[in-house]
Amino acid sequence: MRSTIYITDIIRSKIGRSFPPYILSLPTALLVSAVSLYPLLYAIQRSLFETHYLELTRFIGLGNYIQFFSDAAGRRNILTSLSFTFGTLVLSVPVGLGLALILNTRIRGQVFFRTILLLPWIVSMAVTALLWGWIYNPLYGPINFLLSRVGGGGIDFLGDPKVAMLSLILSNVWRTYPLAMVLLLAALQTIPPGLYEAAHVDGATRIQIFRYITLPLIQPTLLITIIMLSSHCFNMVTQILFLTDGAPLHRTEVLSLRLFHELFISWKVGFAASIGILVVIFNVLFTLLYIKFLRREET
Repeated sequence: MRSTIYITDIIRSKIGRSFPPYILSLPTALLVSAVSLYPLLYAIQRSLFETHYLELTRFIGLGNYIQFFSDAAGRRNILTSLSFTFGTLVLSVPVGLGLALILNTRIRGQVFFRTILLLPWIVSMAVTALLWGWIYNPLYGPINFLLSRVGGGGIDFLGDPKVAMLSLILSNVWRTYPLAMVLLLAALQTIPPGLYEAAHVDGATRIQIFRYITLPLIQPTLLITIIMLSSHCFNMVTQILFLTDGAPLHRTEVLSLRLFHELFISWKVGFAASIGILVVIFNVLFTLLYIKFLRREET
């Protein structure tokens, strides 16, 4: 038995010397490159050319990018995307954190409430858009029905330029808060109860406990939550496409929706590729900004 184990150890050691770790990880690296790096390089190439459908016609360098930024609509798309993303974060993260704090306590029917509160994230974007399209409907939607009962006038939530973006943000908060809730609830459950007991003994208030114990310990998870929601919101197309399709007056046309229009409706592949590269750059900037903020807080 010992001789068999000895021979096995010799074989493993020889294989380890013959195949260094980076060679063993090569298949994974190739797979990642195939599904992420190659499409990115392909999009960069297309963004530097003038195209006729999928055919490259003329090299124009940064012409597509210059065209995008020189157009007022392009700058408005960026501002609209930022408004939609940060508007969702400002509401979704606090709601998710508040529900996580409640569910982290001992309440009756805890499993039931967790399941119910998680349902919006499980529902597809298309179904979410249809649901909120019915809620916001100016003729037979439940909100306008209730307003009419109390003597108020009907509101065109998705057709009025003043409230269309806010309506989109609220519908997106309903769908995204469960992700923040689940991640933060998992982080809360890793905090040792002894810390809270010691804080109570020392006479700390609930606000002090949250500020000096809970918040610092869940900060890494909070950062990851913000990064994930930022990327999710900034890249969103389906829900906005179903609800407004960029209307009214292009007030809700975010950058990713503009990309969809230019690629699948206008078939401007090169111009759409340049917008796609801008979306990638913004996502990378978001991540680097949050990581820098976290490191500053840790120091």
